[in-house]
Amino acid sequence: MKKTYLWYDYETFGSDPRRDRISQFAGIRTDMNFKVVDEMVYYCKLAEDYLPNPEASLITGITPQEANEKGITENELAAILFKEFTKEGTVTVGYNSIKFDDEITRNLFYRTFRDPYEREWKNNCSRWDFMRAVLGVYVMKPELLKWPLKEDGRPSFRLEELSEANGISHENAHDAKSDVYATIGLAELLSRKSSVIFNYFFNLREKEFVKSELSKDELFLHIDFGYGYEKGYASLIFKIGDFSKRGDKNAFLFVDVLSDIEVIENMSSKEMKEYLYYTNERLEEIGKKRPGLKQIRINQSPLIIPYEGLRENPQFLKRLTVNLKEKVEKLKKLSSKRKDELLSVFFREEDDQETDPDLDIYGSFASQWDKNEMVAFHKENYEYVPRFKDKKYKEMYFRFLGRNMPETFTEEEKSRWKEHCYEFISKEREGFQNLSSLKIEIEELRKKHRGNIEKTRIIEDIKEYAEELEKKLKPGSVKPGKQLKMF
Repeated sequence: MKKTYLWYDYETFGSDPRRDRISQFAGIRTDMNFKVVDEMVYYCKLAEDYLPNPEASLITGITPQEANEKGITENELAAILFKEFTKEGTVTVGYNSIKFDDEITRNLFYRTFRDPYEREWKNNCSRWDFMRAVLGVYVMKPELLKWPLKEDGRPSFRLEELSEANGISHENAHDAKSDVYATIGLAELLSRKSSVIFNYFFNLREKEFVKSELSKDELFLHIDFGYGYEKGYASLIFKIGDFSKRGDKNAFLFVDVLSDIEVIENMSSKEMKEYLYYTNERLEEIGKKRPGLKQIRINQSPLIIPYEGLRENPQFLKRLTVNLKEKVEKLKKLSSKRKDELLSVFFREEDDQETDPDLDIYGSFASQWDKNEMVAFHKENYEYVPRFKDKKYKEMYFRFLGRNMPETFTEEEKSRWKEHCYEFISKEREGFQNLSSLKIEIEELRKKHRGNIEKTRIIEDIKEYAEELEKKLKPGSVKPGKQLKMF
């Protein structure tokens, strides 16, 4: 079975993968030796029930007008990407993709009635976040790359700065295609300098490989940005167990060995559940410490290395100022007595609050009936009207048609769609831009970028886009020939 990489990147109209929309996609398929096989760039049109974040356009340079002029609908983009991402042996690769680009992809497929997860496993496909490999190199073999430094002396992991420091062309940062080529260049450089390191981190994208590593020891080096620069982005962790009894075979629980274990020993599970998510400031205010519990998912390319494999690399062990043997014995006893209780800390209560269907990707999973309806819907060229049993999909179906093929609506449905769009851009909704917040933000950005011709042009384009959208959607507010001014 022949594998290929599909390196990809999104530019978006905001930073929230569930709420914000795509402005541009770039994908470059290479063979496993980094030779380009195919490349693709697409813009995506904005639906009328969404307002963009101006800051995002100032970063990417892409305005709603450009996306709408050059773009295809969200459903058309999803159809292309689903086909590309699920081709036999495809490894989709991004930079910081686990937390952002992969979530953008999942939500895109979810909103367009495609399986959000198939491309991560079906047809021998998988996904990899190359940024995690870069972090792993910084911790384990920093000499393999050159590290640009911030003003405070800390390393920068920004793609454009890393590529420049390592002599890789990156002419247009925040252009999706340019970002993808920069990622490929860094990966090729790292592979050439150490195929062993490269392949180890590459293999960690596979759940079975991670499981195999976890079976080798009870103590591991864990590399993660969450530990921070002061702790070297790494710590030793002790394995407590998995969450298979709760039906989650991908999650494992660990304790940070370098944390204060007495905190866990003296806390109830209820207290741990509460304090685990407090900010550092809040913990300091109430005089508490965060319990050193870590939930790690084996399907998210975790950087985990069995402790036994570190004995040949004593530099990792130098900063341990604790009695490791004594701590491990403590943790073994703690696990024996309170394993189920510790696991329960991560069991979240069901939230009865009604969630907007667009945002409910992880709230409830589609039944087999509804999955079959989705497949039939796409196969029949959208002439088939799906008979969903879950009410959230019924509402999503209406939104899907409005965003992608409003020409299929009856006059009554067009009127309802217009009302929906105006409600969505005018009322206050958590995490979303609306006309009022956009007006305030644009005034602030005008002042901030006064004198910058290019940025001012982008700001004015977004202002004009919002005004035209309001003019089109606001019921009975505009007489022929009368100009509506939002600002």
